Amino acid sequence: MHNLSLTQREILIALIDLYNRQKKLIKSKEIADVISKDEGTVRNIVLSLKVLGLIESKPGPNGGYMPTLKAYEVVKNPSVTPVFDKLTVYKGSTETGIKVNNIELLEITNPSSNKVLLGVSGELGKLKVGETIRVGPTPYTRLVIEGLIIHVDEERSQVLADLIRMVSIPKEKVKNLLNKRLITLRPDMSLKEAASIFYREKIRGAPVVDDRGKIAGIVTTADMIRAVMEERIEEPVKSFMRGEVITIKAEDDVLDAVRKMITYGVGRLLVVDEQGGLVGIVTRTDILRKIAGLEGIWGV
Repeated sequence: MHNLSLTQREILIALIDLYNRQKKLIKSKEIADVISKDEGTVRNIVLSLKVLGLIESKPGPNGGYMPTLKAYEVVKNPSVTPVFDKLTVYKGSTETGIKVNNIELLEITNPSSNKVLLGVSGELGKLKVGETIRVGPTPYTRLVIEGLIIHVDEERSQVLADLIRMVSIPKEKVKNLLNKRLITLRPDMSLKEAASIFYREKIRGAPVVDDRGKIAGIVTTADMIRAVMEERIEEPVKSFMRGEVITIKAEDDVLDAVRKMITYGVGRLLVVDEQGGLVGIVTRTDILRKIAGLEGIWGV
């Protein structure tokens, strides 16, 4: 991975020095005063250092920045740089197989035209100028980055893109996103009856539970549409339900839910407790409500 730029390194060293002396979160203005740079420039560079997992931040009047342990390693040994394990480039919901070695948000005057430079490995011929790509979530800062490719440099293994948007996924347990009311279907009820429940409750999918309360499968509006097309809407739910369901634990992080939805190409997950009992369902819409700005770069 590339070494930090002179400005990145200067800001990181200033932050570490201020934090070591004051033992509190540091404001961007404090850093700007120390290195005699514009506060806006400092904020721009700090954002790139956050992407690299070198800085943590807390918003609000009492917020500020602090260096991570990795920041101390980088400053102590310039050859030690953060690595993004298993971070890959996506086009929509398709994984390209191209791995990301480093991410750099380029410092430019106009914040409305920020650019992101990706150091990558893999078959760069899969990427074309004008295509939209997505990277993330990053392991430390949990950022999802979307950009429009403007240059592919196969010789240097770099991709330059206009930054469309960047969204941070908050730390939140899946159980906190659940609707209080869980709607379930019975295997022997007709699809027509299930469709009326979907319409009345304004939902697009529901788990199927047997008489013992065990998960038997899941049915979505896509399954019902297929039943209508095949003129089988009067048949029981079990004829069209999907027996293999994707689950997630209630105590898991919402980031795990995002990854599962992207990996399996689904819009909902059944939520279970530690014993495997059904406690709810979490949908893409539930997560989008929680994470403003994620819609459009979801990838599924």
